[in-house]
Amino acid sequence: MVETLSLSSPPWRLCLVPSLGGAVSSLGLAGRDVLRPLEAERATAAEAVRHSGGYMLAPYSNRIADAGFTWRGERVRLARNFGDHPHSLHGFAWQRAWAVEDRDVNAASLVLDHPGDADWPWRCRLRQVWRLDGRRVSLALEVENRDDRDMPAGLGWHPYFLRDGLDMAFRCEGVWLSDARQLPERHVSVPADWDYSVRRPVGTPGLDHCFTGWAREARLAWPSRGIAVTLTACEALSHLVVFTPEESDVVGIEPVSHANDALNMADPAAAGVRHLAPGERLVGHIHLTGEITS
Repeated sequence: MVETLSLSSPPWRLCLVPSLGGAVSSLGLAGRDVLRPLEAERATAAEAVRHSGGYMLAPYSNRIADAGFTWRGERVRLARNFGDHPHSLHGFAWQRAWAVEDRDVNAASLVLDHPGDADWPWRCRLRQVWRLDGRRVSLALEVENRDDRDMPAGLGWHPYFLRDGLDMAFRCEGVWLSDARQLPERHVSVPADWDYSVRRPVGTPGLDHCFTGWAREARLAWPSRGIAVTLTACEALSHLVVFTPEESDVVGIEPVSHANDALNMADPAAAGVRHLAPGERLVGHIHLTGEITS
């Protein structure tokens, strides 16, 4: 059984698994699960992190086409890190063991030092800091360039919210449509079927898309379970990936800093990629505010 790190501050309780991609094994509000709990029998299985409640995305979010991109005039090749998938996916943070840097009853800091390898050639340090305080859960995400070269960077969070009985609402201005290879192909205004500006049940929209012009707030409610959560994010997390896999009991509502495959777009910076000089950091903040409705 993997070792967990538990934090508590009523009405919230959080369990993390540092050795398993620094992932969330459970997050509960007033004793009711908000994120998918990691089942004990899955905790030691291959790809166990993909059955968790969520994990940090760094030093980039989502896909990099064919596991390569051009940076400062040089071609960068990455390892394909997701089986036979042709693209590299989500960075390396979710596939490495993290160290506990600091912890208290209601707070913890996890850190991951990366030496530079086939998954990402730059040396960098990743950090995630969790704090439970009253009705709020706070998460700070950080990427620090510890190399002697400039480095591209992005980050995000990939939570798996429980789908059964979930209503959701979020406002965005546009969305990237994907091609047959699951890469962004065309940017359009949000179609009516994908418009969640007014709270409604998730339904089956078949989403695995990156939304732009996000108002940096998502309202999630489980009326039949008597709980609701408002997710807010800082300006650095200007994009929202929404993932509603068919025949799944979860929904991904993912605040991220850049568009999918942004490193291969004509203007990566305009798509949200940050340029970090040696010693520079990219930081993102996310807050979950809970409400007990019954």
